[in-house]
Amino acid sequence: MNANFLIALREGLEVSLVIGFLLITLIQSKKNHLIKSVIYGTIFGVIVSIFAGFFLFSTFGDLNANLEHTIEGIIQLIAALLIFYFVYWLSGQSSINISDKLKSEVKIKDNNFSLFLMASVFVIREGLELVLFVLSNAQTIEFVGMIAILLGILTAILIAYLFIKTTINLNIKVIFTLLGILLIFFGGKVFTEGIFSFVDASSLVEQIVYYAFVVISLFVLFKNNILSFFKK
Repeated sequence: MNANFLIALREGLEVSLVIGFLLITLIQSKKNHLIKSVIYGTIFGVIVSIFAGFFLFSTFGDLNANLEHTIEGIIQLIAALLIFYFVYWLSGQSSINISDKLKSEVKIKDNNFSLFLMASVFVIREGLELVLFVLSNAQTIEFVGMIAILLGILTAILIAYLFIKTTINLNIKVIFTLLGILLIFFGGKVFTEGIFSFVDASSLVEQIVYYAFVVISLFVLFKNNILSFFKK
């Protein structure tokens, strides 16, 4: 499965859920006059993220080979750490906790500008994370990669819609866990490439580091299940 699709799905899902919860809360609170501010803020955030992406991609491409190699290695390590943090955070969450966390992002204010700013900042934050992840997988920045990102975002919107409409029937923890498993293997790849962009090593050592990242991350993700199994 295309790594860009998974990354866009992960980031797009969180944005879609938060913006969706925000719109639903406004409707339930009978504050429909504030909905436009959220929509405009979301659109503004998407536009800023797109321009930031183009700027970073073009800047990245204009660097000399040595500097580009160094920056790519740093970005890959940061991306791997972000994936590990997501796995660590997910390991301690239930579906209820995840929903509460997402809903906690929604702080309703009777102010058009505040809602516009909140929506745009949240979208830009996640958009920049998406750009960072895609840059860490720089060799896939091409037409197919862009299509994969678009499909990932559209899939995220669909899942968020289904989750909000059928909260009881759709287990968001399962979706995030499946994403976490798939992202762990991508994280192992960029972590290994990031480290060995600075250090020379044999292919065997690279394989050991890759599988170490994957195994440790999978253990962290399922540590509660593993510990409860041995306690029985």
